[in-house]
Amino acid sequence: MSEVLLVVGHPDLSQSKANKALVDAVRDLAHVTVHDLYATYPDFQVDADAERALLAEHDVIVFQHPVYWYNTTPLFKQWQDKVFTLGWAFTMDGSPSQLAGRKAVVAVTAGVPAEHYTLEGTNKTTLEALLGSWHATLRLCQFDIQPMVKLYGTAFGLSDKDLTTAAKQYNELLASFAG
Repeated sequence: MSEVLLVVGHPDLSQSKANKALVDAVRDLAHVTVHDLYATYPDFQVDADAERALLAEHDVIVFQHPVYWYNTTPLFKQWQDKVFTLGWAFTMDGSPSQLAGRKAVVAVTAGVPAEHYTLEGTNKTTLEALLGSWHATLRLCQFDIQPMVKLYGTAFGLSDKDLTTAAKQYNELLASFAG
């Protein structure tokens, strides 16, 4: 059975509708460990050794966060800087990193509807392009990169029915890693 680590980078998960719904949908899966960065590090003092140990215990890492100014949240960025270090998370000589071959999923929520993230839309680009640094980071760390999970319209336009459907699909995705 693959163990899944869900690293959540929402500044206040208790006040979130969409991120909380996604986390709640997978919290009871026996092979999923939910790791709330803001609850763990309210002072932003990331324990890199503890985080590396946690990553090493899991086969699948899911990085979940809301899109903040077309990027990840501040603590999540700090976490990346402290944890993904040369020699552990990536190498420059082509030798395997400690993360090599682990599956990685980036799961994001965006406040506006999907049509805003098109070349014709308000943002004039896609969410994948804006979050391209995630893909580059995961590739450098030698992860087996899985398709991005995107939930649009979380602040404007997402119905309760759509949120319920998205939560069910998220549960099914993370449950699929059990086998």
